[in-house]
Amino acid sequence: MKIHQQSFSLYLIAALIAAFGLAFGTGCHKEKFATDSSQILAFSNDTVLFDTLFSTVGSTTKALRVFNNHDETIVIERIALRQGNTSPYRINVDGDNGALHEDIEILPNDSMWIFVEVTIDPSNDNTPFVVEDYIDFRTNGVNQSVLLNAWGQDAHFHGGLGALTVLPCDEVWFDDKPHVIYGIVVVDEECSLAIQSGVDVYVHGKGGIWVNKGELHIEGSLGNEVVFQGDRLEAEYQDIPGQWGIQVDFAVETNVGPEIVSVVRGGIWLFQTPNSTIDYAILKNGNMGIQVDTTGNGYQSGDPSVEITNTKILNMAGNGLWAQGASLYCANVLVGNCGSSAAWLSIGGMYHIDNCTFANYGDFSTRTVPTFVLTNYYEDINDNLIVRPLIDCRFRNCIMYGNNAQLTDYNEFLVDLEEEESQEYAFSYCLVDTDSDVDGGRYDNMSTLAPYLSGPSDFNFTISPAGSTQNRMFGINFGNTPTLDIQGNGPYQGTYYKGCYNYAQ
Repeated sequence: MKIHQQSFSLYLIAALIAAFGLAFGTGCHKEKFATDSSQILAFSNDTVLFDTLFSTVGSTTKALRVFNNHDETIVIERIALRQGNTSPYRINVDGDNGALHEDIEILPNDSMWIFVEVTIDPSNDNTPFVVEDYIDFRTNGVNQSVLLNAWGQDAHFHGGLGALTVLPCDEVWFDDKPHVIYGIVVVDEECSLAIQSGVDVYVHGKGGIWVNKGELHIEGSLGNEVVFQGDRLEAEYQDIPGQWGIQVDFAVETNVGPEIVSVVRGGIWLFQTPNSTIDYAILKNGNMGIQVDTTGNGYQSGDPSVEITNTKILNMAGNGLWAQGASLYCANVLVGNCGSSAAWLSIGGMYHIDNCTFANYGDFSTRTVPTFVLTNYYEDINDNLIVRPLIDCRFRNCIMYGNNAQLTDYNEFLVDLEEEESQEYAFSYCLVDTDSDVDGGRYDNMSTLAPYLSGPSDFNFTISPAGSTQNRMFGINFGNTPTLDIQGNGPYQGTYYKGCYNYAQ
């Protein structure tokens, strides 16, 4: 780590200065050493604490600062891990690794750094467990110690670091332990992966799940959602986007030499899946949430190939939901506070979207795309315009809103179509953030007024009490409208609301 290099360089400089001082001094000043038992060390912390770690996975590096608050040089006779070389912890003292260090000097009113790492050994215990050790110090005959404390948990590990790993066919992930993904794990053609209610999935770095013509079935439930997030569990990572998601890096030759190009896909990438379902899932803090590509088999039949229900996609660095020529049904889906669009539905497709909230209120000041985008074309490598139709697309009782339009000239709702008159699409009873005309024609009972959301910038997208009395928040029952919202609440006093939350007192 950089901090190691800086700290050790400073100590090297200090050592050189001290050496030159001894070599060229007059000899009338003799270095004084602290020898009294009252002259002991002080520490920046009495405990070095690590958050929950997975078994066999190394930790981040923690730092402990050791002070000599006296006017004489202190010689630390011994610094040692109490468990010695069998300790799960590793320490670096003054640039040297090892479980034991002797005769370490700290100059008057100076300090030094000790860097600590830990790896948790596997355990049969499915609940978190505590792993402890101590760094023991002996100075002037006095023993002192600093506690090392880490919470560890055993887990199921899938894939490999930087690898592309095909999962066994018809695999089931149970909630007995967390599941940790390294690299990209693949659900192959004619195979399936079922993830049961309550499973916690932690994804390392550039990893994720690629469903390549197979099937994915996420089977969460209210209160026992299947949660996807990065594998950094320290508190400072709890709300940082971009921690995980499929990313492939490759070299491209240019006029000035090779250049690394990154292709980013969804954390869950569904490619030509014949039938996949996602119910009660939470995806957060990734690069991109769910990507659905070319699921055209349901295009003509009216039977969507991918169903996403009661699911939250939050705090993505890029798009939350990205579809390309897909056959997709969404109901009670929340996509919020993403660095790009909450929903980007592109290159045609069939979309049935009911009672969904697409809302971007996060602190992404550089976002230059709308919260909601619907398109039906692309340009091929020869710059030819390719149009793919929208077939039987309907958007009902939805919210498509954000705060970007308040800060810039960008609308948060964009429908950008070629051959628009032949496309099959309609919006009904939606609340959208736009200055375009959404009155009449393919737009029925639309509103462009701001929604009453309780605290969207803090990820609270529920309907506030002020919104409960506003007609613009009312939705309608289209016959197959969800009877319960994403929290399990029924219509408030018989009234349906826009978005994935019904107002509940």
